[in-house]
Amino acid sequence: MFWQSVISGLIAFLDWHIIIGAIGIAFASVLHLLITGFTMGDNESGGRLGAGCLLMFIGGPLVQALSVSVFILFCLPAIIGTGGFTPLELVSMLLWPVIKIGLIAFGIVFVLCIIPIIGDIITSTPGVTIFLQGIFMLRPITNNLFYAISDGEILPPSVFPSFLNSLGYVIIGIAICWGLLLIIAFIFDQVKKRRNAIEYIYSQYDSEPTIGMVFIGMFLGPIFGIIPLLMYGQYISFSLSAI
Repeated sequence: MFWQSVISGLIAFLDWHIIIGAIGIAFASVLHLLITGFTMGDNESGGRLGAGCLLMFIGGPLVQALSVSVFILFCLPAIIGTGGFTPLELVSMLLWPVIKIGLIAFGIVFVLCIIPIIGDIITSTPGVTIFLQGIFMLRPITNNLFYAISDGEILPPSVFPSFLNSLGYVIIGIAICWGLLLIIAFIFDQVKKRRNAIEYIYSQYDSEPTIGMVFIGMFLGPIFGIIPLLMYGQYISFSLSAI
């Protein structure tokens, strides 16, 4: 079921509902970084610098938690089902539970991130915080929904991917995204080489990334976590269909 969920997760990422949700998470991340940068300013006072650091340390994870919560709320059928957005009547029913579970997941991920060694691994691996936030939300939401529609039945733990499966999803998702980044970088490199050969030669001695590459990285960053999250969700979907 592992490889089946990997393939289905990649296919699910092509769903336009998921793409819109992923763009929303990426846009929220970029907007937060821009607001933090404007708050800190350039060689500004200690007060502005402190406010910017607080926005970066607390605001970043909180914005990410809220954006992932909204993503799961509206794209739940596409994550663990056959696709589409969550019906509006179900959105109103799930709104408060999702917000509550999202805040709890935010707290868990935040605590994990400040633990020595473990926190370094989580924060330095692209997309892991989004993936953790997502799975900490999907599990209780799925349990609650199944409990409500099955007259009190409880899902067995085998419905959800194991730790090793989850680790495999993260590794595969990161490998795919790094591959995409290398392809994009190669295309940019070739285009720049063809447009102006002299400028291209000089640019080889400049290690600073271009603004375009920085923004591409900002937008692609959340994808590192969304792809393994979709694989995780598809595993749940296959498990539920086998019950």
